[in-house]
Amino acid sequence: MSRFTRLLRELERRRVVRVAAVYAVVAFVVWQAADIAFPALRLPEWTLTLVVALTLLGFPIALVLAWAFDVTPSGVKRTEPVAEGAPAREQSSTLVTAAWLTLFAVVVVAVGWIVLARGQRQALESGDQQKLVVLPFENLGAPEDEYFADGLTDEITARLADLHGLEVKSRQSAYAYKDSELTAQQIGAELDVAYILEGTVQRERPGDPASRVRVIPQLIRVADDAHVLADTYDDEMSEIFRVQSEIAEQVAQALDITLLEPERRSLRRRPTQNLEAYEYYLRGNESWRQSFWPVAARAAADAYARAVERDPDFAVAYAALSRARVWLHFRGLSTDLSSALAALDEATRLGPELVETQMARGYYHYYGDQDYGRALEVFRAALRRQPNNAEALGIVGAIHRRQGVWDEAIASVERAVELDPRSQLLVAMLARTYEWMRRYREAERHWDRLIAIEPRNPSFYAAKANNILLDDGDIKRARGVVRDASSQVDPASVLVFVRVLLRLFGDEYAAGLDRLSLGHGLDTARYFLTKAQFNAQRNQIGSARAYYDS
Repeated sequence: MSRFTRLLRELERRRVVRVAAVYAVVAFVVWQAADIAFPALRLPEWTLTLVVALTLLGFPIALVLAWAFDVTPSGVKRTEPVAEGAPAREQSSTLVTAAWLTLFAVVVVAVGWIVLARGQRQALESGDQQKLVVLPFENLGAPEDEYFADGLTDEITARLADLHGLEVKSRQSAYAYKDSELTAQQIGAELDVAYILEGTVQRERPGDPASRVRVIPQLIRVADDAHVLADTYDDEMSEIFRVQSEIAEQVAQALDITLLEPERRSLRRRPTQNLEAYEYYLRGNESWRQSFWPVAARAAADAYARAVERDPDFAVAYAALSRARVWLHFRGLSTDLSSALAALDEATRLGPELVETQMARGYYHYYGDQDYGRALEVFRAALRRQPNNAEALGIVGAIHRRQGVWDEAIASVERAVELDPRSQLLVAMLARTYEWMRRYREAERHWDRLIAIEPRNPSFYAAKANNILLDDGDIKRARGVVRDASSQVDPASVLVFVRVLLRLFGDEYAAGLDRLSLGHGLDTARYFLTKAQFNAQRNQIGSARAYYDS
């Protein structure tokens, strides 16, 4: 008898091949079940990798245990070797072993094919996502109803952003094209999208829950300017959430995106049953867009508070209220941080699974208790739900920058800029990060990008000139940037960048600033602040203090 035959018979006697085949079949079933269930449960991708790794690690352990031990009616016992002179097993034993080996080989090939196919599918999904922008819907109703049209646009954008296989550009970039005269091809090229969703909205009676509303969405394919989807919804205001859901579902269907059941439920969710509360929520959102200004930030918080008063089960409004109150505290406009936490607790109780709740918790840790480690964990969790959330990516980059993890900061903010290419905040963050890393040429490229986005903002020219000085000290080239600015913005505004201009022009700048007066169109605060900073730079403390006091 050959050694190979004896090995096969020994493997069969110890049931090693049988265990290997059964283990492979069970592992295959577990992998398939996990591949289907984990995305539906919105578990992070690494959980599936962990299951595969654990089953692979368990395979050699199972074989070793099968070789060494046997299960008998009296319990688990160590397998004894074949005694010398013992009769050989029947010939059928070799055939059974061969059959088990064949089954094992088939399972291995099947598993390999499934894993390869899954990898190809993931590569396709990650590399070929449909790219879409939702432009602000045009308000055809009363002018005071503009906030409602903007709110409807935001709601549809948020629902579409929750879908896998779809990359939705951020609302900040979308709103840069409000009332734009550019063609679909021009907008598509600037934002790098294949589809544009636009439309009109009109309410009969603004603010009336019994009013009717007409929404006409249009989905345009950028490549040929074709209307892939066009429909008309004419319903009562009480059906506005159904209208939003159906528009999002129609877009998904038109783009051949298969909806998972959790996504379908998310699309069809109704955030509130109280339309008056919803009106206050939309008005809060309108004010929040200008939250840099204290009056607008307070107005947003007040509107959100009124929304949750009307509907104490309005989870999204509680999340928005928490964010607004945290921001007011961070800006020094309020000393009450506990009310922000109370609103966050309500949002968590009512909607812990909502991205809005996760974002609110992240901002509470970032701006509130300034626990950046916990904030990072929360924003990462939000990104597992919405990998294309530009806002979350930007704040993750900001946290990495605080922590000195520069490469991760760059990667996060660059991805955020891809998703929100017209965001001045994100592009400036990227430029400044490159500058702090002393990668001045890359920083300059992004300062140029900011100037292209908003050529009337003098601060971008000053930042670019300063970046040039930090890079190679080329005063001539930096002066050229300032002169370029003077052709785009008010020359009096250019003069206010004391530190940069003093370095570039010296006495020439001093003479120009001495000739500057309020008659050149500067606001009073800027004029006196500029004079104060300039005199402080020249170490003229008395004059500087006088201007500061003014």
